Amino acid sequence: MTGEPRRPDEGERATPRARRLLSRARFLGLLAGGAAVGALSTRVFGLVDGWRENTVEESRPVFDPGTYRLTVDGLVARPLSLDYEALRALPAVRQVSDFHCVEGWMVPDVRWDGVLFQSLAELVGPLPDARYVTFHSLGGVYRDSLSLTQARLPGVLIAYDLDGAPLSRVRGAPARLVMPRMFGYKGPKWLTRVEFRDRQDLGYWQQRGWRVDAWIRSSD
Repeated sequence: MTGEPRRPDEGERATPRARRLLSRARFLGLLAGGAAVGALSTRVFGLVDGWRENTVEESRPVFDPGTYRLTVDGLVARPLSLDYEALRALPAVRQVSDFHCVEGWMVPDVRWDGVLFQSLAELVGPLPDARYVTFHSLGGVYRDSLSLTQARLPGVLIAYDLDGAPLSRVRGAPARLVMPRMFGYKGPKWLTRVEFRDRQDLGYWQQRGWRVDAWIRSSD
């Protein structure tokens, strides 16, 4: 709007280390089959405890434990609506894996606690036509999807704890998808809905040219 100060671009806001990461991100973005990060709508906040703070939301979604629901629906026999306590009351697992970002940085040995996707799928009973799953964020902007076969791989979970503590707002409270064999953009934070579908939904980054399948190693 007229009269508003010009927002600095990512290269101006970033620290020297972040600028180097942005350059690497542009290169890796092309390898991932998508547009360069510099051309995409993302906000960069630097590195905190080894994590780089990226978000496409204007403000990070706020989680209210009193009103939150995780909806599991779509092509299922038994749709679910879980409040936060009910989600945490489901049988839990602990998984330790490295978190890889397509920009080229990673956080090793991240300890996640949560519910295996497969356990959730068994509760709702996917119908025969269900072949894909879309994961929706509380903010209504971010979403991504996996095939049902991919989502059922070992280690795929709905995580609510990180390194022994509940997820913070910046890390995706109340829950986020963890898919350790793919790059981090396949794991929406602030998870509010798990939708079983008969065809694949193109998520936020796929609509901007990034790969639908984001395997960390091409041999996978």
